[in-house]
Amino acid sequence: ILSFAVQGRLVPQRPADGDGLALLKQIDAERARRVATKKLGASPRMKTIPLPAIDPPFGWVWAPLGRVSFCRDGERIPVNSDERKSLAKTYDYYRASGVIDKIDRYLFDVPLLLIGEDGANLVNRSTPIAFIAEGKYWVNNDAHVLDAIDRTLLEYLRIYINSINLEPYLTGMAQPKMNQAQMNSIPISLPPLAEQQRIVAKVDELMRWCDALE
Repeated sequence: ILSFAVQGRLVPQRPADGDGLALLKQIDAERARRVATKKLGASPRMKTIPLPAIDPPFGWVWAPLGRVSFCRDGERIPVNSDERKSLAKTYDYYRASGVIDKIDRYLFDVPLLLIGEDGANLVNRSTPIAFIAEGKYWVNNDAHVLDAIDRTLLEYLRIYINSINLEPYLTGMAQPKMNQAQMNSIPISLPPLAEQQRIVAKVDELMRWCDALE
């Protein structure tokens, strides 16, 4: 389901939706605004990896993840387990695979996309690698933190990252790791926002059917 979704095979393409290139220009404009207000670094760290030569679906465009999203890794702060034991259990504390504890403070209070940075789960996928964090919460440095111009784009990127093989972007054998530069280099096939909304809705619908069947 996820693979079909990011190939443009779950919902039809509609010329009235516009195209991914126009969305990319909106993202570039928002990035420039955030850089000007010092909310974001001047340029994302990424490897130079050629974008796929395969033509994307009608109206879609290839772009590296670092251009499509806004990385907020610099705002993460780890809190060690001994310190967490003495803290009130109020706000979710995230690591690479989700919530592992609660603490008495938070770093973020908007929905953001978290992507596991290290651990065997990047290979064996026993739990989702990308997920949306909501409410007020804390993130340590085991998960990358990504923002976007729209919640729908965050949801689409969640689907995309969970649909692809990440091994080409990992370093380390005993302890796999996907650093920020590697993550930002992942090629993303970007549809217009209206089509992303239909894709996310269709994936949610089909996943509900899968859960019911299971």
